[in-house]
Amino acid sequence: MNETHETSWISRFKWLILGGCGLIFFFLCGSFLLFLPDLLSNPQVRQSSEALFASTPTNEVIVEGLNLSTPAVIMTPTTPVSETDEGLPNRATAYVIQVIDGDTIEVFLNEESHRIRYIGIDSPEIGMPFSEEATEANRRLVEGQILELEKDVSNTDQHGRMLRYVYLSDETLVNAQLVALGYAVAVAYPPDIKYQELFEAKQQEAQENGLGPWATPTATATLVSMESEALVLIDPACSQFNAPGNDNENKNEEFVCLINKSIELVDMTSWIVRDEYGWTYSIPEFSLEPGAAVKVRSGCGDNSQKDLYWCKDETAVWNNDGDCVYLISKLGKTIAQYCY
Repeated sequence: MNETHETSWISRFKWLILGGCGLIFFFLCGSFLLFLPDLLSNPQVRQSSEALFASTPTNEVIVEGLNLSTPAVIMTPTTPVSETDEGLPNRATAYVIQVIDGDTIEVFLNEESHRIRYIGIDSPEIGMPFSEEATEANRRLVEGQILELEKDVSNTDQHGRMLRYVYLSDETLVNAQLVALGYAVAVAYPPDIKYQELFEAKQQEAQENGLGPWATPTATATLVSMESEALVLIDPACSQFNAPGNDNENKNEEFVCLINKSIELVDMTSWIVRDEYGWTYSIPEFSLEPGAAVKVRSGCGDNSQKDLYWCKDETAVWNNDGDCVYLISKLGKTIAQYCY
């Protein structure tokens, strides 16, 4: 009888009871959402939540005394690092296809062939004295080798050749080695002068060891002293830097005059005439008589005691709007210069 009465009471008020429970549930949820921002702003709670989702080398995170295992996540970069990024050497690997001369090679680089001109040095051009020896020395060093090529400031020269410092696999700097062996001279071509002091030091060694152009001469001609050497001058009154008409079509009438003001015969073999841009002409076997002058013409022709021919390809040499002429001895010393 009592059981029936109790069941009847619950049935009568069940909806009221369920409604009250629902109100209490919604009140608790609302209170939680109301205080959630303050809860998350609490430093201790935030640090714990961050730690919960952080990966550690041991794959373990400690949160309020709980040891939670989390999967390790390793992030790897998907963008390749460029050679030009700061802090990395500006180098590229290339395979030598052929040796052109004492300071020029052809290589296979980035799936293409490229001509490479060694920076900071100069060897005799093909057909000039000592050119075969310099080419053979370069061939012995690099032919068939895999090289490291290092860029300085300029990428290419006026001929489109890539300007580079060249390294063998043992880190031998080929540019410096050729100078040290006497097969090339150190010549600065600003702004690419990163290792110029090294090249000049190697040239001094070659000179002291009597190698290459500093070997004991066998010719009977009297060699000029360094003091008299400085008396070979550039004569602007005799020179003609702007040829009549189109310079590029009249290169033989563009020339620079060199005059020997000393009282001795000057052996100018392997001396260099260079402009401000970097065009260079290496004088072939040639001696200038005391008081005599010679014109270095930009075009082609047969050399004589009065005329030497640069045989410059493509364009003329001297800039009509202003340029500088440098006369450099085979020892790398600047003998004279003239700017207009």
